[in-house]
Amino acid sequence: MKRYNGSISIYFTFAIVIIISVIMSVTEIARINCQKLYLQLATDAGLDSMASLYHRNLYEYYSLYGVEYKNKDLLETEYLSYIEPYFTDGDAYIDNWYVARIDEDHIDLNFKTLLDENYLEKEIVNYMKQKIIGKSIKFLGESVMLTEENDMETLKERIENVFEETEKNEIYGEIYERYFDFESLIRNMEDHARTIMTYVDTVNIRLNAIKAMSTSGTYNNGKSISSKMESLLKEAKTLKNALRGYEEKMGELKERIYASRDRYYADKNSGNYEFTDDVCDFIESEFDRFISYVDDYSDMQEKIDEGRANIENIERIVEEDKRNLDTYVSELKDITDEITDERKKSGEERDNDYIAELVDERKGVEDELKEFLKELKETYEDYKMEQIEIIVSSSTHTSESNLLEKLISMKNGVVIDLVLSDEEIGKISTIDQTIRGFNVLSNADALSIDKILLGEYELDKFNYYNKEKNNEIVKSGSTSLEVERLIAGKGSDLENIKMVINKILLMRIGLDVLYIYTNPDKREAVRAFTMAVFSGFSPLLAEAMFLVVLTAWGTAQALADVKKILDNKRVSFMHSEATWSVSISDILDIARNGVSNDDESSDDTGFALDYKDYLRLLLISTKQKDINSRMVGTIEKNIQNVQSNFDFSKLIYSFDTKNDFSCRHLFTNFVFVPAKDVVLYDEYKIPINAYRSFYD
Repeated sequence: MKRYNGSISIYFTFAIVIIISVIMSVTEIARINCQKLYLQLATDAGLDSMASLYHRNLYEYYSLYGVEYKNKDLLETEYLSYIEPYFTDGDAYIDNWYVARIDEDHIDLNFKTLLDENYLEKEIVNYMKQKIIGKSIKFLGESVMLTEENDMETLKERIENVFEETEKNEIYGEIYERYFDFESLIRNMEDHARTIMTYVDTVNIRLNAIKAMSTSGTYNNGKSISSKMESLLKEAKTLKNALRGYEEKMGELKERIYASRDRYYADKNSGNYEFTDDVCDFIESEFDRFISYVDDYSDMQEKIDEGRANIENIERIVEEDKRNLDTYVSELKDITDEITDERKKSGEERDNDYIAELVDERKGVEDELKEFLKELKETYEDYKMEQIEIIVSSSTHTSESNLLEKLISMKNGVVIDLVLSDEEIGKISTIDQTIRGFNVLSNADALSIDKILLGEYELDKFNYYNKEKNNEIVKSGSTSLEVERLIAGKGSDLENIKMVINKILLMRIGLDVLYIYTNPDKREAVRAFTMAVFSGFSPLLAEAMFLVVLTAWGTAQALADVKKILDNKRVSFMHSEATWSVSISDILDIARNGVSNDDESSDDTGFALDYKDYLRLLLISTKQKDINSRMVGTIEKNIQNVQSNFDFSKLIYSFDTKNDFSCRHLFTNFVFVPAKDVVLYDEYKIPINAYRSFYD
């Protein structure tokens, strides 16, 4: 029997074990690396699944992505359910090539909401960039193609130009109030002038009383006439004080005019206001007109000086005559008193010789007084205080001036009644639709491409007045004036559109008043209208009313423009003779009844804006932080119509997670050893991080 040496098999076994161990170790390392990729895939898939739960109505209505959640614990539980299928839980570690397990204690799931940082704006801007490129924006009556980034820059420049022109022309709507609002001072002067005329009449009444005096030389008559002269002197003093007061009023007006002129020159030289040459000539000529009424050589000043000289002359004569009269009266009193005393002393029934001499002396003084009074009466026949003919208005106010001032004041108040019919106003909701306020940050500049894109989004997704006329229906189904709410932030649609209308009106007033300033024919029409309607006014007040009429005409045209804009028509940015629609004869009727409802005018051509254009400009000029707050509240309110418990603050924009997976070795753990309770190697942890956000 042949025998074999077994030592070779033992060495071979050792060699095989070592080789198998090396193979298993290398394979385990490869498996672990693949396991990391697999777990990363599972984590990413879990976050993708979470992101896929975006709110459907929010996306359908507003193209915004956001995952709604109730609390973080429920969110982690749901997240765990999405990654569980990717590994085997429990103790059966060999059921899966990449054996691992995880529980909620080893999940660190964090998130940011749409209201955190600038995520809301970021999402909107990214969406708009995708939507708008290759399409066009209709602005200023033209379609602006947006195919590349430089096209957005072009649009930005155009909007900047509109803003610059609008801001530059705002001063023209304020020229009357800023430089020429002297009406109250002029009316005050006229009231004072009427008082002076009354005092002149009173002085003449006192003079007439002296003219009607008795020429009796008695003591009592002399005393009575002296008292009348005293009253005349008092009235003369009152008249002089009134003249002095009028001069002070005139000086106050002059000071105000010069101060206004200095302010005008300061504005002109500051560079903040751009006055054209013809407007400068007009403004300066108006200042010269006002100054000509109140300077030191004006007709009014000459009349005041003449009146003062006249009353001072009368005052001087009366004072001298009164002194002479008082001398006679005093002498008569002294003689009469002495006669009385002597009679008491004598005790005789008949006057003695001395008393008789005193009586004769008194008789002589009385005769002298009588002659003096006769001469005085003849002299005073020629005395009269001439009326100081400062020209004043025949009426303190008129219904026409009230209407014009009411029209001008419209820019500071509510004008909706003048541009919309009662039927149109009745369709606008007055129900308080106050929305929940949110603190939403903004990173959009006053005028930037992002700001423009945000504005376009707001015009696209939210309803505004007459939007349906453009065949644009919002997907939310809202019929409230949402864009107007974003701009104004008031409770009801009516309040919001009132504010928007006022903002548009202010923009139009400056542009329309400027057109009148620069048009000589229009200015002449204003002057003719002023002279015809206010013919009873003084030249100075008529001059003030000229500027009132001019501003009122521009305001009336602005109201007509706003009405046309609200009717979804376009209005020229700067009017021409062809597009100017309000005649000067229409001003009072517009102030009384508003703009006519039978206007069937067509769109202006060329450089013209419609209601949507003005909303675009107002959205850009409104603080984006305020718009964002109102926008979020509006979105929440609309979605609550289909989901009552919707909460915008519970919308997730991004997920950030760190998962610690518990893993077991496969090849190096000898899991095939029958002893189930034997743990040859401990578990190891694999940390996996992942981040997901919309539009990142």
